[in-house]
Amino acid sequence: MPHFSRRAILTKIGAAGIAAAMPGSLDAQNRFAEFDGVPWFFLTDAEAKFLAAFCDVLIPEDEFPSASQAGVVDFIDLQLASGYGQGDELYMQGPFQDGTPEQGYQSDMVPARLIRSFIAGALEAGQDLAIFEADRRDEVVRAVSESSEPVNGTKPSMVFEELWALTKEGYFGDPLYGGNRDYAGWEMIGFPGAHAYYTEFVDKNRPFNAPPKGIGHIPGTNRSASMGASAMTRKDG
Repeated sequence: MPHFSRRAILTKIGAAGIAAAMPGSLDAQNRFAEFDGVPWFFLTDAEAKFLAAFCDVLIPEDEFPSASQAGVVDFIDLQLASGYGQGDELYMQGPFQDGTPEQGYQSDMVPARLIRSFIAGALEAGQDLAIFEADRRDEVVRAVSESSEPVNGTKPSMVFEELWALTKEGYFGDPLYGGNRDYAGWEMIGFPGAHAYYTEFVDKNRPFNAPPKGIGHIPGTNRSASMGASAMTRKDG
């Protein structure tokens, strides 16, 4: 089965033409970039394309990149493959009951399974966002945010809240974690990033006009450094 590279998903071009068509400034920047030929740690191609469409409804392209263009799908993929997705910090022994929003995560599925089950149910029901026009995508995502009717054993509104949180984290978090490509989120809100010291500026009482820099910033660029990929084992899809 052929795979789509992350960069092909994010730039909406075919994987076969990626090497010739990709400008250098859009090269994958996160620490797992060397695995781009086999693109996903957790997601399948169909899941990745669904999530790209879903997240782009939440943060669409305007003068700034959309969620998927800024690497949010990469971020979500890494999160689902890691401790968050596997429920490492969750109590999963039950009993499982409907709770209030203030009570936090309430499901018998870890987040990775919750999101995977929801996407599977949506695809089985013919709700493939990746092939819908923009208006139809908006309608479906809005319906998901408001629905408590189970879809493949999952509550859509709960999945929406998880994906909304992940989208914001991926768009505005440090690029070290796989998202916020080329500091798109920080450029949007005017955040200068993870500079080591601000002490000489705190008493100036004026705007701090400096380009964003992340934890692994490469001097002279608008990118974060690659950090290596030895910490995770790649999945072949």
